[in-house]
Amino acid sequence: MNSFQAIKEAKLPTGTPGRMTVEVVRDGRQLDLEVPPISGFKVIDNGIGLDDANYDSFNTAFSPHKLSRGGKGLGRFTWLKAFAFARIESTFKDDDGALLTRAFTFDENYDVDDLRGLPKSVTRHATGTTIELVELRPEYHGQCPRTSEVLIQKLIEHFILVLMDEECPAVQVNDLGLKHNLKEIFERDYKATASAYPFEVGGYSFTLHGFRLPTSRATKHKLVYAADQRSVLSDRLADHLPNLTSRLEDYDGKAFFYLGIVQSPYLTEHVNTNRTDFEFGNPDDAELELPLSDHKLIPKTDIRASALALVEDDLKDVIETINSVKLDRIRRYVQEEAPQYRMLLKHAGSFLNKITPTPSRSEMEGILHRELFLRETELKKDSTRIIREASKITDYESYHKEFTEFLDRYNELGVSALAQYVQHRRIILDFLERAVKLPEDKKNYPLEKVVHQLVFPMQHSSEDIPSSEQNLWMIDERLTFHSFISSDKRNNALSVVDSKDKQRGDIVIFDEKIIFSGERPDDEHPLNSIIVIEFKQPGRNKYAGDENPVLQAAKVINAIRGGKYLHKGRAIPIANADIPATIFVVADLTPKLRQVLTDFNATMTPDKQGFYGYHANHRVYYEVMDYTKMLSDAKKRNRIFFDKLNLVDNR
Repeated sequence: MNSFQAIKEAKLPTGTPGRMTVEVVRDGRQLDLEVPPISGFKVIDNGIGLDDANYDSFNTAFSPHKLSRGGKGLGRFTWLKAFAFARIESTFKDDDGALLTRAFTFDENYDVDDLRGLPKSVTRHATGTTIELVELRPEYHGQCPRTSEVLIQKLIEHFILVLMDEECPAVQVNDLGLKHNLKEIFERDYKATASAYPFEVGGYSFTLHGFRLPTSRATKHKLVYAADQRSVLSDRLADHLPNLTSRLEDYDGKAFFYLGIVQSPYLTEHVNTNRTDFEFGNPDDAELELPLSDHKLIPKTDIRASALALVEDDLKDVIETINSVKLDRIRRYVQEEAPQYRMLLKHAGSFLNKITPTPSRSEMEGILHRELFLRETELKKDSTRIIREASKITDYESYHKEFTEFLDRYNELGVSALAQYVQHRRIILDFLERAVKLPEDKKNYPLEKVVHQLVFPMQHSSEDIPSSEQNLWMIDERLTFHSFISSDKRNNALSVVDSKDKQRGDIVIFDEKIIFSGERPDDEHPLNSIIVIEFKQPGRNKYAGDENPVLQAAKVINAIRGGKYLHKGRAIPIANADIPATIFVVADLTPKLRQVLTDFNATMTPDKQGFYGYHANHRVYYEVMDYTKMLSDAKKRNRIFFDKLNLVDNR
């Protein structure tokens, strides 16, 4: 930067262009390596030179000599932080126009009063300065670019705003025997795709310069914050714009990475003395704030948000293509696996930019689930507000319009919740079908236990199992509504009852008159009905006289009717001695069981896959069905829902 400024200050005569050369010095002790590491640099220019004014400034810490050009008066001290020492040789004109040269070494022992800096007469014919930065310190070897390409990229990014100036001098980088023209590279690979967008934040003017860099010049998308025409901080754009996680393709198929440069007088005013940060605290903090006059603050997040919106606008053509492909991918996922999110598709524009270009199933699920949750939360807030404002209506037409729009959005969410529940049913039936159809020699589990777990988890009651894990609908839709369920527990182990009877019903359902109240049976809400479900081992062919599954379940029902069960020390109130009772038995209809049911005077269903009847003495209605029938009937009842959601398996 000193060389750029020195050339501008020299006011070279017409026909004498400004020139700058950066020579890369590599470690001669590691020539066995294909690319030896960089150990130093030599910067040569034909600028004004280190005249008395510039030399006095060099010897003054925090010199204000270049303050108007963004100088902090500390640059040479950073040389010694990264290098062991620097050699300076500079030719300049004195007040009489004679050429003089200063040559000295700048190191930790440099003395301002040392006579080494005194000028001497020379035979040179032009002004200019050569600065050698010698012996890069070991702690910076890892940060220093290894190749010419990366070094050139970093130089251009750092001085990109200087290079955009039409009066910028020629810059040549010499490395490994090759000469690279920095301005030509900038004009070809950077400036040709440049764009500029002004914007305001907090009353201050900012500008975003955008560049589409070939992949040979960059490896990631970046947003750089600049001051004094030099980059200071940068953000990785992929951290804020998921569409920019990998290289992009232009309309002509050329791959590129995006570089955005944000500059403003405001940033220049608040850059720190080392030009490595802005005076707003830790740059890793998500809520950085830049100080304004009068103690007002501009959050860095506001500056970034405005710049990001312009980046998206600058890349609109590319992002639209990416989003189109993403939307097709999401549509397939919703259609085939997640119909509960179908209502979100028409709002895809609000979340597509939050998804990476090639999202995984888990990423799509996460984004869609979050969007659905946000819409539910927003609707709850709207509903509370609308209800609260209903008592203050002055403009009925406006209120009616808003209320109608709210209902439309609310109905969309209702459809989504229904779709999710129907999909749950499909998954449960698929699992049941695989269990039923698995050959006996390959089953390593009892089928009746698998079915039992699917219908209602064993050793649990409705007090500790949420309704989402109760699948009683597989047997009968009416079983979904209940007040208390016990599953495969001895009746005297139920929290709702006290009894010495150890008779076990696989699933016992108590029903009350007010089935939605959630209250336990009491004098005001006596038991209104009882349902018992039994699962029998598939293939079982031994049914003795007292092993009739219908009669076994009837004993449980009669015990409850007879008041043998207590709740909190009192007999469970029964509406009457003849409260309805239903028994469902799921079992393999083996020849022996068919004979038992026929002798029991049960009626066979038309499809011959079940029996039903009413036992007058026990006052119970019963149904006995095969595992296959239970599955088949459940699929038939739900098929219309599966059809509407495109969940039908046509295999």
